Amino acid sequence: MLVEIERNDAVGVVTLNRPSARNALSRELIADLAEALDALERDAAIAAIVLTGREVFCAGADIAEMRGIDLATALAEDFSGCCDRLASCTKPLVAAVEGYAIGGGCELIEMCDLVIAGASAKFGHPEIALGTLSGGGGTQRLARAIGRARAMDLVLTGRLIAAAEAERIGLISRVVADGTALAAACEAAVQVAAHPMHAVRFAKQAVDRAVSVGLADGLALERRLFHLSFAAGEFLPRLEQFLARRGPVR
Repeated sequence: MLVEIERNDAVGVVTLNRPSARNALSRELIADLAEALDALERDAAIAAIVLTGREVFCAGADIAEMRGIDLATALAEDFSGCCDRLASCTKPLVAAVEGYAIGGGCELIEMCDLVIAGASAKFGHPEIALGTLSGGGGTQRLARAIGRARAMDLVLTGRLIAAAEAERIGLISRVVADGTALAAACEAAVQVAAHPMHAVRFAKQAVDRAVSVGLADGLALERRLFHLSFAAGEFLPRLEQFLARRGPVR
């Protein structure tokens, strides 16, 4: 299974389980993640959800899988390379990050409500180096989280930042010692789950509304531009260069 579910009383733990590819977001993994979230949303006993990754959190979209996508395919599938299902989850989501949360992985944490990271974790949006941009909300949610100037810095340079800087600029909630992010995230989820469920849901909706006015239009624009990058003549050659440097993934 590419995604595992564990239920600990009122907390559901979802683990991305593709460590050989640093939990890259293949179509299959994205579908499995959406299915896992659906199952936990339906489970009345679950009040909060923790999202984590085996060995590392998530190093982004499955670049090798994107090799065969052209503009027509991107448009027909409304392809994003990420799991948008997190954004519509009504139960609180707590991300536990060790290692990398970059590209699509960074988009995942931007859809979560709390993000707790190990001190050595790295964050960023390096898509620009491949000749494309985020397709799963990275430009829109990032700017809302950290402001235009800082978002422009990360998106246009493609640089990665450490957990301490990510916390300082407001991208993540807390930094903990390496190897303890999952335990800290589960502890936070237990605290959330202990509160009245309707109050938690209402509070989550209220905060989301405060920072997402106009988000739908921004997301639609980002997706169109992402799709167009498949036809601009820059993305696929750089993708091939990247895959040649990286070598095969088991």
